[in-house]
Amino acid sequence: MRNASRLRGITWDHPRGIDALRAGGDEFERKTGIAIDWSVRSLREFEDTPVAELAAAYDLVALDHPFIGDAVEAGALLPLDSVLRPEELAERAEDSAGASDSSYRWQGHQWGGAVDAACMVSAHRAGAVARTEIPVRWEDVDEFARRYGRESVLLAANPTHLWGTVLSLCEAVTNTAVGLRENWRRGEDGRPDWWGDAGIEPALLEEGIERAGRLLSLCAPASLTSDPITVLERLARPGDPALYSPLVFGYITYARPGARDALVAFGDAPRIGDAPVGTLTGGVGLAVSARSEAGRDAAAFVRFATSADVQAGAAHEAGGQAGRRSVWTDGRVDAEVTNFYRDTLATMDRSFLRPRLPGYPDYQRAAAHALHGGVADGVRPQALATELTHLWRKHVRV
Repeated sequence: MRNASRLRGITWDHPRGIDALRAGGDEFERKTGIAIDWSVRSLREFEDTPVAELAAAYDLVALDHPFIGDAVEAGALLPLDSVLRPEELAERAEDSAGASDSSYRWQGHQWGGAVDAACMVSAHRAGAVARTEIPVRWEDVDEFARRYGRESVLLAANPTHLWGTVLSLCEAVTNTAVGLRENWRRGEDGRPDWWGDAGIEPALLEEGIERAGRLLSLCAPASLTSDPITVLERLARPGDPALYSPLVFGYITYARPGARDALVAFGDAPRIGDAPVGTLTGGVGLAVSARSEAGRDAAAFVRFATSADVQAGAAHEAGGQAGRRSVWTDGRVDAEVTNFYRDTLATMDRSFLRPRLPGYPDYQRAAAHALHGGVADGVRPQALATELTHLWRKHVRV
């Protein structure tokens, strides 16, 4: 694919997605002489494009963890444990922000390294409202919308992200029912207990859909066409009526003073009751193509980019969002991003994984569009839950 002195990588087109990798790549080249040419794809393409297609053209592929099952089934990725030493893998697992590192471990192998960790949290325009007015519980969102108007509450609710909201609401409901200690209940593959091989528990899925519909009735209508970048760009724009988002993927970019006209402040996700709650895990893993002619060099960059020194140094300075928990808890780093890490760590630590079973990406795509269209058209939650269960059986290979 490429000679050992030059690699090709593909990531996603946002400063958080590309700038940190480019900065790390530049430092890697200075140390090793191995250059990396980076290409980018949109957030939508990042969420939809099969990894096997990308691995046919690139040495390094940035990916989301639900794509692992399809990619492994296609033989598209090089297992990192065939190149990295066991102690290196163990050290990264122990220093993971939430489930980020384990999200790329599947069927006994490590298929990617966590270069970025994220989950769904709350966000608001700093200084526009008092922090004490930001909802802590889901029932407080209604009061916020009444006080500041429906246009003040903006949700990332395009198909993919409305799906993430429903899943996070399912976890919040379950968390309330079982209590704080049981919030850590996860299957062997990181899925929450309510998401088994037969799909999501139907009654819980129905309640999650019903709660999402009620939430949307409190939010600006533009929510249904918004993704996280749309939401955060609006929150970072002084004078925009949008002031608050109850659930959106955290983006450190907007917490950096001077990065946008207004600063965006982030906080833990709203909860039901008193127990802290986790939400859907996002973030980015960096994988090596099984077809790369320079697989060891590519894996060496994954080792480099996932090191604590790089994530707290070159990657952070370039705008990166760390996958390392030690960076999330580094006071110096956190002060430079207005406590983004400290203020969302409780949610990150409890975040859950989506399935990595073969066929899951096709299911998520179909389920997200069915959910989005159904909610917009007023379809009853019970009927939607039934349709989503049918789609699981159709697409997912357990």
